[in-house]
Amino acid sequence: MPLQLSPTPIADPLIVPRNNATTILQLQSGIAWRQYLKRASFRGEQFYVDTGVRESGRRVVQHEFPKRDVPYAEDMGRRAREFTVRGYLIVYPVSSNAGSPKFPNDPLKQASYLRARDKLITALESTEGPANLQLPLLGILNVMCVRYRVTEEEKFGGYCVFDMTFTEFGLAPANGERVSSAGVYYAAQDLGNATQTALTAGITGISGTVSA
Repeated sequence: MPLQLSPTPIADPLIVPRNNATTILQLQSGIAWRQYLKRASFRGEQFYVDTGVRESGRRVVQHEFPKRDVPYAEDMGRRAREFTVRGYLIVYPVSSNAGSPKFPNDPLKQASYLRARDKLITALESTEGPANLQLPLLGILNVMCVRYRVTEEEKFGGYCVFDMTFTEFGLAPANGERVSSAGVYYAAQDLGNATQTALTAGITGISGTVSA
């Protein structure tokens, strides 16, 4: 009786078993970045993000010399970072309510976007000084709003777009105090001279003469 061999099925790596369904957050092919997304906000006022652009570079002064073909590019430091963000607000079919387990309180999930729009406008233009900007994948940035624009169109009812430009706040300039080693040396010299002067004046006031 001839030997009969039954074909062994070959597992297809592209087929996921039904009992081990994989969600988009569990994929290991690079799509798992979605689990790191954060809700965008500025001064605590939240909004959705369509696009976000980070721009910077080096401040370069180009020197060109007479009778010389080769120029010289002088590096003057990093250029201030600038962030251009296109955000939007949109109505939600059902307003979320505080205390409801099915619809927890969410400022972006409301039947009207007007309140969230007005609060974001106030944060962008009416409050002085820097604030934290949270973007979906860039973390928390200490920035100031340079300009913004709100666009509302009749054909897109219940929807508005914010085009915002932010610049990094950075650090305040030096206040003129000497913090280098040379500055400490000269400051110590000045203090020594002042002490000697005060000591001499004190001795003179007591005895009337000062011996060399």
